[in-house]
Amino acid sequence: MPSEFLTPKSSRYIKIKYLVEYLIALTIFVSLSPILITIAVLIKLDSKGDVLFRHKRYGLTGEPFYVYKFRTMIDGAHDLQSKISHMNEMDGGKLFKSDKDPRITSLGRFLRKTSLDELPQLINILKGEMTIIGPRPISTPITDYELEELQRFQLKPGLGCIWQAYFRHHTDFSMWMKTDIMYVKNIGFKLDVKLFFTILKGVLLKKGAR
Repeated sequence: MPSEFLTPKSSRYIKIKYLVEYLIALTIFVSLSPILITIAVLIKLDSKGDVLFRHKRYGLTGEPFYVYKFRTMIDGAHDLQSKISHMNEMDGGKLFKSDKDPRITSLGRFLRKTSLDELPQLINILKGEMTIIGPRPISTPITDYELEELQRFQLKPGLGCIWQAYFRHHTDFSMWMKTDIMYVKNIGFKLDVKLFFTILKGVLLKKGAR
C-alpha cells in the first residue's frame, strides 16, 4: 500500500488528531445520550426490526469492521436490494445509492436528511475504528480498488470527508476516491477544521444524506 504521502510531520499530527477527536466524540456521545435514546424508541415504535443497523465496512489498512447507524430501512431491506438494482444512481457500480429507495421508512428519511442516522458511529470512534474527519468507510473490499485509490486506507475512516462536505450529491464514484486521496495528501489542522464546520453547516441546513 502506498505510504509516501504520510510524512513524519503528518504522522505526528494524525496521532494528536485521533486523540483530540476521540475526546470530542466522547463529549458529544454523553451530551446527546437523551437524543440517542429518544431516536431509538421512535425507531422501535415506527417499524419492525432492530434499532441499530450494522454493516461491514473497510477501514485503516483495509481491515474490516462493522459500522453502526440507526436503522432507516424496513426489516430485511438487504434481501430486496437485488430487485431494485436498476435504481442505483451511483456511477461505477461499487456502491448503491438511490434518492427514491422504497425500502427507506418515513422516519428513516427524516433521520437521513438530518444525518441523525449517523450518530451511532460515535461508538465506532470510541472503539478506535473511526475518527471524526477522514475518508468515509465504504463496503467495497480493498482488493477492488486501483493502486492509487489504496491511499485512502492509510487513515482511519471518518464521519465526514471532502466528498461529503462539497460533492455528496454527485454520483461519480471516481470523484469520491479522488477527493479522499486529496485529503490524504493535504491532511492538516486547517483542513480538518474547515471540513468540520462545512459539514456541520450542511447538517444544520438539513443537507444530509439522500
